[in-house]
Amino acid sequence: MRKAAFRSSAFLPLGLTLLLAMAACTPTSDTADANGTDPMADAVDPADPAPTDPISGDQVEDTESLVALSGEGLQIVGDRTGSTASLAFGTEMTVVADAVTSILGEPLESGENSECGSGPQTITQWPHGLVLHAANDKFIGWSLGSDADTTLTTMAGVGIGSPRRELESAYTVKVYESSLGTEFSAGDLFGILKSSEPDAVIENLWAGTTCNFR
Repeated sequence: MRKAAFRSSAFLPLGLTLLLAMAACTPTSDTADANGTDPMADAVDPADPAPTDPISGDQVEDTESLVALSGEGLQIVGDRTGSTASLAFGTEMTVVADAVTSILGEPLESGENSECGSGPQTITQWPHGLVLHAANDKFIGWSLGSDADTTLTTMAGVGIGSPRRELESAYTVKVYESSLGTEFSAGDLFGILKSSEPDAVIENLWAGTTCNFR
């Protein structure tokens, strides 16, 4: 709670200061008006201040931020408020890297790959298995492998290890066989299922422009 600041006189003894203050606040017969009413009668008693609006409860604040996966990039999510900040594809890679590093820690490795089908990419891996893809200093995609941390998910809770039924309950999904295996698309999300069975789990997940070799 904010404290009010009080300043006492530096030139008067404390007792005299209090005495003068009391004398100044005490009404006398000279203060009564012609009708005999005391103009100080309605003054606020310092000992009984006017009621104030109740102070609202403590404001909820985030204790940490989390990284959420999205078909349009990444989202930084407050753990208690649920507030989000978007890191969309096309954002300057330095901005994305700084945000992810502040949450997941320093990157484990980074390098150039000139053999990607879409053109040369800078591919950087962070702890927890998150891999970010960049081209021309712009964030263009992300990917997760089978060894990625299962706590990295979309806002709907879908990530590595999620069963197909959870994927299909959260998104409109198309499943098909490709050179990569049992592949699926869910809007702007893509991935690979362990098999075509109804209880198969997600083994790989990505969005944007990555570097898959078909």
